[in-house]
Amino acid sequence: MSKKLGLIMIALMVVAFALPSFAADVKIKGDFNNRFMVYTNHNDWLASEKGVLHDGTVDETWGEAKYRMWFDASTNDGKVHGVYAFEIGALEYGKPGSDGQSVGGSYSGDAINIETRWLYTDFQLPWACEKARIRMGLQPFTANKYLWSETIMGVTSDFVAGPVDIQLAWLRPYRDPVKNDDDDPKDLDTYYGRVNFKPTDGVKAGVFGVYMTGDPDDSNPASYPTITSQNYEVKKLANNTDLSLYVFGTDGSANLDNFFVNWDLMYEGGSIDKANFSESYNGVAYYKSAMDEDFDVSAWFAHIDVGMNLDKMKFTYTFWYASGDDDGSDSDFDGFIAVDIDRADSICLMEGGYTDDDYFTEKDYMLDKGMIFNKLAFDYKADKKLKVGASLLYMMTAEDIEYYDNSGEKQSEDSLGVEMDAYLSYKLYDNLEFAVNAGYLFSGDAMDFYEVKRDGSSDEDIFISTCRVQYKF
Repeated sequence: MSKKLGLIMIALMVVAFALPSFAADVKIKGDFNNRFMVYTNHNDWLASEKGVLHDGTVDETWGEAKYRMWFDASTNDGKVHGVYAFEIGALEYGKPGSDGQSVGGSYSGDAINIETRWLYTDFQLPWACEKARIRMGLQPFTANKYLWSETIMGVTSDFVAGPVDIQLAWLRPYRDPVKNDDDDPKDLDTYYGRVNFKPTDGVKAGVFGVYMTGDPDDSNPASYPTITSQNYEVKKLANNTDLSLYVFGTDGSANLDNFFVNWDLMYEGGSIDKANFSESYNGVAYYKSAMDEDFDVSAWFAHIDVGMNLDKMKFTYTFWYASGDDDGSDSDFDGFIAVDIDRADSICLMEGGYTDDDYFTEKDYMLDKGMIFNKLAFDYKADKKLKVGASLLYMMTAEDIEYYDNSGEKQSEDSLGVEMDAYLSYKLYDNLEFAVNAGYLFSGDAMDFYEVKRDGSSDEDIFISTCRVQYKF
């Protein structure tokens, strides 16, 4: 792998030196992020939807590095861009690979993981009198930050005419490499459209639609995919899932003097056919299931931020509601299901820690039970170098988590608990930041569901503190 990286770097340097003769401009950007888990009392929890809470602490501290670099080769007039970005990490100090050997963070450090992050061409249509651009390849994409905001292969377009911005896209999350002459391709395709408006200064609004379709044409119940409440996210569904999902929504923001508001509202509908559903966690069925069903999807998501800026201070109240499913045995999916997102609103439940490759969930809900989220945040920018803040969160599921405890008693709970978060950020130099944060979750009784010893009430609080030294250029 080290030889591969060396060849890549040599090729990029050759291109960088050669491109000026073709009237191109090459820019190199980087994000060198050194992160540390200062301390957590429940490392068993940070396992990407597989976490559990043992009785007592599971202490851990570690360091890691996640480095990203990207190369933007553009024509001098900016009408054509070619972008390549790669990522190394998160590479933990001393962490072995699956074969027990180092993956680059221990002795010698000569084994390196390389991930292609972006790989796309972006160009302006030559006959357009105003902004009209096409982008194709592996690229950053956002339909809505609470629904889908990640990299994906596809072709996107952006047309701007005065105060109106129109975006269209075709995306291909999965291609079936069919070779048999009697098979139909089982591709998964997505079609996206958005219209943004700026009716007045400080106000932006948009309406958008997403349609995802994949038809494996499978008539054998033995091969129907199983959807679980633990992996209730479109990107985690099996590739042979027969789905027809659509989302219609609106979002926007308004800044009026010192006050601001941001909003998102979405309705999700459609169907997921020829599938099984299991309310399970880590392979253990805990309450209900539905087999060989055609599921109708009907779900909602609503979010609002309301805040105020006062000199160096900022106050924000955040609320969102993601609908949940109250019956895992019927043929309805009432729980909002995201496609692919990374939410960092909570340090203890989401990706709010700076070591954000280790977390419980990346989604804005828990299981298929949705979420009711409340957060009061305070930020203070002391000067151009120092910024501090604190927040208070109360979180619960939109529908009760129903399960049987270790004594066989049925439990039904929705309180996830109260969380207190704080952070400090200091600029050592203009492009070098030191930051530290911490979060403590006073667990509500619904967290008992995730405990190894389930007794109907929560027994384990969660504490996480992380820091980073980040160099960006």
